[in-house]
Amino acid sequence: MPIIGIVGKPANDSKSLWTKQKITDDFRKIIVKNGGIAIGVLPTNVDYDEFMTQSEKENFHKILKLCDGFILQGGWQTGKHEIYVAKYAIENDVPLLGTCCGLNNILFSQGDKVQKERNEAHNIYDKDYRHDIVIDESSKLYKIIGQNRKISVNSIHNVMIKDSDVKHFDIVAHDLNGFVEAVELKNKIFCLGVKWHPEIMENDELMQNLMKKFIQSCDEYHKRISET
Repeated sequence: MPIIGIVGKPANDSKSLWTKQKITDDFRKIIVKNGGIAIGVLPTNVDYDEFMTQSEKENFHKILKLCDGFILQGGWQTGKHEIYVAKYAIENDVPLLGTCCGLNNILFSQGDKVQKERNEAHNIYDKDYRHDIVIDESSKLYKIIGQNRKISVNSIHNVMIKDSDVKHFDIVAHDLNGFVEAVELKNKIFCLGVKWHPEIMENDELMQNLMKKFIQSCDEYHKRISET
C-alpha cells in the first residue's frame, strides 16, 4: 500500500492562542478509500517561515523518504517546507499533486511566480460553484480525466497565474479568460498542479478519476522503489 504524505499547511488565526498546521481530512478519506495510507508531513524547523538548516533538512528527509507521493494543500499561507517538498518530489520523481495554493508552491519550487494582484471573481467559497476550463489535448491531465477538453471546476482562490509566470512547467489548462488553471511535468511519473479543489468534488466522476490516478501513480512508485 502506498504511503502518501499530506503536507501540513500553516493555518494561523490571529485571534487564536495557538499556531496550527492544517491537514484537510477530505484528502485523507480519498487516500484511504483508494487503498492508500495517509500521513501528515510536518516541518522539522521551529519556524515554518524560515529556511531549514542542514540538520533540519536531514531530519525532514527522514519523513519524506517514508512517502510514495505528496499532496500540497490549498490555503492562505505558505511555509517554506511546502516549497521544499515540491522541489524534493520533482528532483526525485516522486508523485506530486498540488491544489490551489499547492499549485503556487509547485511553481515557486522551480523559481516561477504568480500574480500579486488578487481577483475576487474567482474566490467563490462554495464547492458546487463552477466555471469552465479548457484542457490541452496533448496533456496527461486530458487523458486522466477521460479525454474531456472542456470541464467545469470550482473556484476558491484569488491569486491568479498568467502564461508569462510559468517558465519551467507545461501549461495544460486555462479558464475562459486565459488564466492558467493547471500545470504538469510530462516527463515525471505524476506531477500536476491545479487551481481548483478536486478533493471536495466528491460527486464529480472526472475529479475522482484524477485523485484515483494520482494514488495509482503513488502505488506504482511504491512498487518500483520496493524492487530496488
